[in-house]
Formats: sequence, structure tokens, C-alpha cells
Amino acid sequence: MDKFDDVPILNHHLKSKLTEFSLKVLLHCQRNSTPIHWNFQGLKSELSDLARSLFIEFSNDIYLNHYDLPAIKDGDLVKRRSDGEYYKVIKTESITFRLNHIPRKTKKDSFPANIPEIRYDKLALKYLKVSAGVSEKTIKNYFDFFEKLNNEKSEFPRTHFEKKSVFITKKTLWDELPEKSKIPSIYLPNPREENGISEIKSIPALSDCLTYFTPKYEVCYQNILLKGEKIKTIIVFDTEADKIQQILQDKVKFGFNLIVLSNSVTPLKNEGISCWNWFREETEILKTL
Repeated sequence: MDKFDDVPILNHHLKSKLTEFSLKVLLHCQRNSTPIHWNFQGLKSELSDLARSLFIEFSNDIYLNHYDLPAIKDGDLVKRRSDGEYYKVIKTESITFRLNHIPRKTKKDSFPANIPEIRYDKLALKYLKVSAGVSEKTIKNYFDFFEKLNNEKSEFPRTHFEKKSVFITKKTLWDELPEKSKIPSIYLPNPREENGISEIKSIPALSDCLTYFTPKYEVCYQNILLKGEKIKTIIVFDTEADKIQQILQDKVKFGFNLIVLSNSVTPLKNEGISCWNWFREETEILKTL
């Protein structure tokens, strides 16, 4: 157990030493691209706490290490960071862009000037690419969350990412995550079981995300992996145990790592992934440390 003491973790206000130790082991495996199956027997609350912590850890890892500059094209909507004004992007024949100001109905003294020419580097630095109107508070909460988490301020707005994490989990976990309003994430429903529910964004105005959530691996495979999205980690949370073999095979093809979290007296094991099966007596001892 001592080998995991130095694994750095964020300040999660974890409920017990059991959850803290579990988080350190899983992060150690993740940083070494080692798949792992972590099973608690009858400790659903601790497992949910662990999943919530992994959501923050993995989202922060993507935010810090896999951000990308946005692809800006003709007709895109951007928001100026300094004053919140909106502009429509017009591609010119040269390498620059033109920005046409979009007046806001609720703002009488809006600054009306169009911007005849702006280079991409300045556009990416001074403006946010958005898909709809977004409040100043929403964006501020997002940036403030990660600034406080890392004790540093980003030089430019990080709203696009070249890799993501994916949680395969029932929608219950997504619904219960208190931080998702500050972490760009997307829930992809299973069309076979969730009729009438479309894609849900935690921050609707942003076109990209750090983390996907979906209840079925099939949805992840069809809507994320086959569409060319690069995935760093797939976390299977207390579901889809019969799909682990298929996910392990796809792991080789697509290059992601796999973490399985389960809450079962008799977890379904697979030869291709190490299973840490914690008995109730063992977890009770860890809780007291």
C-alpha cells in the first residue's frame, strides 16, 4: 500500500481512507495505461464517491494536457471575452476573418462596431467559440473552477480538446454530479431505451466537452469511437459487465485505457484485466485507518 502514498490527488473532500486509497491506485494505473477492475462488495456510496472523484481528476487531466485550438469557420458564433459581445465570423479570401457584430436586445448601449479584419491567433485568444448565447456567470464558473483546482490561470480560453474521457454508466450518476455545471460534459442517451431524450450538455453553449457519459458501450462505440473521437480513458461504472471483453478488444484498436468499477458480491472477472475484489471485512479495516 505504501507504493501509492505519493500518488498526487486533487482535494476532493473524500469520505474515507478507503476512497482515497482506491483513487490513488486507480490514478496510478491510469498514468501507466494499465487496465484495472475495482470491485467493492456492497459499498455503493463509496463507489459513487470514487466515480465522482475520477470524473474531476480525468476532466482536469484533459483540461490541462489535451486542450486544442478551436476550428473556426465561416458562419461561426463567437463571444468577446472582454465585454461579452457576440459576433458572426465571416471568412475572407485572405488568411484573416471579419467579425460582424450581433446586437443584444437586452443591451441598449451595445458597442456596434464590426471588426473588418482579425487574424486567427487573436481570434482564438480574445474570443470564445460558442454554439448559443451563454451567460457571463456560466463561463466564469467554468474557468474559475479549473483555475482554483490548479492554482493557475490559463493564457487562453480552453474550450476545445483533442482527447476525452467516457463514463459508461446509468444516467443516475450523471444526474447526481454536482460539479458538472462547471465541467463541460455531454450525456449521450441510448436511443433504444430513452426515447425522446436527445444529447444533453452540461454547458449548452460550448460545442465541445471534456467527458462523455452514456449508459451503453454500444452508444460509445457508434457515436464516439467510430466517428474518430480520441478517447483517453473509458470508465465502466457498475454496468455492462458482459461487454468488458469487447471493450478490451477495442482498447487495442483505439488506444484508450479501461477502468471498471463494480459493486458486486460475485464480480464478473476477465483474464485481460486485473481485478481487485475487496471483501467487506477488508474495506472496513481500511475505513478505520
